[in-house]
Amino acid sequence: LNSIARTAYFENSHTTEELIYCLSDILRYTLKSENQLHTIEAELDYINKYLYIQKVRFKDRLNFEINISEELLPQHILNMTLQPIVENALIHGITPKRDGGSLKIYSDNECKDTVIIYVEDDGNGFPQSVLTAVRKNGTINQTNSLGFKSTDRRLKQYFGDDYGLFIKKSDYSGSIVGIKFPRN
Repeated sequence: LNSIARTAYFENSHTTEELIYCLSDILRYTLKSENQLHTIEAELDYINKYLYIQKVRFKDRLNFEINISEELLPQHILNMTLQPIVENALIHGITPKRDGGSLKIYSDNECKDTVIIYVEDDGNGFPQSVLTAVRKNGTINQTNSLGFKSTDRRLKQYFGDDYGLFIKKSDYSGSIVGIKFPRN
């Protein structure tokens, strides 16, 4: 990939070069152990590169903002925790909208013992059947998303049943999914 990126550089294809470097970094990050802990800062670096690639693809149809408190950046999170949630928001929330939409990633700075990171989109929200099943059974595993299920399961296995994913809001104006794990 680095050779291809250098070729793009010599051909004055700077956007292509940057995309290839981002893809190279993404692939390197995803090859790391699934249950390995990384800092939130490293996870956000990965997400920034992923969203940069998507922004090139969607152009003005995608806007994103990341606002995580500086004090949380050294906290540890399981590798690839944010990606399935961000991807779900992009695919199911923003892509179906003709004009695209916005994605926000931000932290709850009021919690003392836990870290809560929210991924918010302004799409159409989860289907009512999913919300009903989640409310009835109290678990995010009722979604049809394999990424949601495995991410929630990984968080619970590693940190305990008090942690994992939850749907804070979902309606016609969008969804907010929370990721909860302990401070370290």
